[in-house]
Amino acid sequence: MNHKRVAVAAIALSLVVAACGSDAKTSSSTTADSSKSILNGEIKCNQQYKGKEVHIFSPTRDTDTDHPIADYVGAYQPLVDCTGVKIVWEGTDQFETEINVRLAGGNAPDVIDFPQPGLLTSLANKGELTPLTAAVAKHTTSDFIGGWSDYSSVGGKVYAIPARNSIKSLVWYSPKMFADKGYKIPTTLDELKALSDQIVKDGGTPWCIGAESGVATGWVLTDWIEDFMLRLEGEKVYDQWVNHTIAFNDPKVKEVVDAVGAYVKNADYLGGADLVKAIATTKFQDGGLPILSGKCYMHRQASFYSGIWPKGTKIGADGDVNVFYLPSKSASPKYMLGAGDLYAAGNAKPETMDVLLYTGSADYQLAEILKRGDLSPLKNIDTTKITDPFVKQLSDLQKSADVFRFDGSDLMPGAVGAGTFWTEVTAWVIGGSTDTFLNNVEKSWPKS
Repeated sequence: MNHKRVAVAAIALSLVVAACGSDAKTSSSTTADSSKSILNGEIKCNQQYKGKEVHIFSPTRDTDTDHPIADYVGAYQPLVDCTGVKIVWEGTDQFETEINVRLAGGNAPDVIDFPQPGLLTSLANKGELTPLTAAVAKHTTSDFIGGWSDYSSVGGKVYAIPARNSIKSLVWYSPKMFADKGYKIPTTLDELKALSDQIVKDGGTPWCIGAESGVATGWVLTDWIEDFMLRLEGEKVYDQWVNHTIAFNDPKVKEVVDAVGAYVKNADYLGGADLVKAIATTKFQDGGLPILSGKCYMHRQASFYSGIWPKGTKIGADGDVNVFYLPSKSASPKYMLGAGDLYAAGNAKPETMDVLLYTGSADYQLAEILKRGDLSPLKNIDTTKITDPFVKQLSDLQKSADVFRFDGSDLMPGAVGAGTFWTEVTAWVIGGSTDTFLNNVEKSWPKS
């Protein structure tokens, strides 16, 4: 589930940045004048786009508590100074509806910010998006963690440049409780299982989980399954599962679900049978809080959970809580589950392509890390420049990943990924059988 898309009242915002005034932090390499270039000479600084605008259409908009648009637009200031282009941001809470209408009506935005690859793929297959030029496309295929170029490409053509993202393959834990017991951070799935067993043997409760989220109750558990699908079956089977080229009740899927059940349906691991059943009624926001009172040791949850801990909670190796990577098998690639944004082109104008090129650069994405704490899927981000210790920790962790995959439920048809997958996994965790869970989801998959 992509938690970056927060529902708010309908609003369409635009913001223009001209070649004056911005507090966006950028690396020294972005300083430009009319006799120079940026991005190692790939973009010339001749004010060649003066008087021209590039419109970015996005589901990201300002809210009462957060004003991201000025940050995202401001980070383009070096490009504005260099080329004279004006960046116009159009934010809407009706993104999917409006982009379909605009493209069908021949009114394509210059740049389109897709929060998931599914809609991008659908529109590219309809011929409503413009493939990236070779100069931009080469960066998509070479500069990012494995997997991102797959989501950016359709039918052998590259349509998008990856931008900001978040990660999910994390385990929150108590550094003090680990130190007091002499527990080591597990580096393989076998070590994670052995640690969980040792905590039980020592009289503790290894895990705490909450999956209640209103109509979306269950997504926490689907994240567990997606992470374990990657680790036990690999990215090829993961893709087959998400795309339904293997059935939802395939034996490989059952193996993964039962492996997750060994954790989330294990009364010893959760502190009793009643606490297993309570997963479905415990708010996901409260799921990890027992760590702070010493009632459990670990909580598997995404990076966004850093903003849910109570005010005053210190995060870090010497803090109240910290994170470690949910390990893969010892001989496996390092898998990272997450979500993120892909910026595609609505036309082939030179200024459109240069905005996309700059969006995919380390200069732009590092500026966003520094300004907003966003993460970047770029392999060459200089994490030594990141001043926030926790953001640096997450950035280093992501940079070390070999393979990235989007949240699987977000890629499935809505009736499944935001429907039966959630409801059936919830029924399963409180006592249902694996076969019933998988068979019911399989029956619900839309017929092609």
